[in-house]
Amino acid sequence: MKVAIVTGASRGIGRSTAVKLAKDYFVVVNYLRNEDKAMETVAAIENLGGSAVAIRGDVSRYEDAKDIVSRAAEYGEIKLLVNNAGVYDVRPFSRMMPSEWERIVEVNLYGVMNMSHAVLDHMDEGVIVNISSVIGINPMANAAPYCASKAAVIAFTKSLAEEMYPRIRVICVAPGPTDTDMLRKFHGAMFADPPEKVADFILHAIERGKPGDCLVVH
Repeated sequence: MKVAIVTGASRGIGRSTAVKLAKDYFVVVNYLRNEDKAMETVAAIENLGGSAVAIRGDVSRYEDAKDIVSRAAEYGEIKLLVNNAGVYDVRPFSRMMPSEWERIVEVNLYGVMNMSHAVLDHMDEGVIVNISSVIGINPMANAAPYCASKAAVIAFTKSLAEEMYPRIRVICVAPGPTDTDMLRKFHGAMFADPPEKVADFILHAIERGKPGDCLVVH
């Protein structure tokens, strides 16, 4: 059975992606805090006739990443990893403390690196999709650590793609504003793409993306 791991899949982009992948993969729904929401994702997949399991783990911790991957491998061959887990904050850099920007970088960048490194021992061939952001390409004010972490994801993707091709394709997707709990927490009501639209771009990247590409959601 082909296995797909989607990190941060209890809600938002991760949930929409996990549900769309379920017709072709056994889906591992990774989450950190909200088990109820993760189980809702699993239930949505099962209601569509798919199969899934929720696995808790903090992707910013390498030992957790290895555990997520090793447990996922018990269900079949890991063919896909979607590094979606992320954290966001908007405020002047001068008002942030090191522990706060470190957490952003730990999840958004180290999480991608940890999961990618851990999966290489279990993925003979397949696809890794890393989720960046349009503000990793064109940064905005008051989000310096987030922008920096997402820009680094793009550079990491391009480098790893060169290293792993042709055995594994490594691709990046850069969403714009997306209607998720995380966005509404900081920006309230604003024009934003539905998570399902971003999930469709992720599926396109999996099927047709070229190694090292960064596909901007538009």
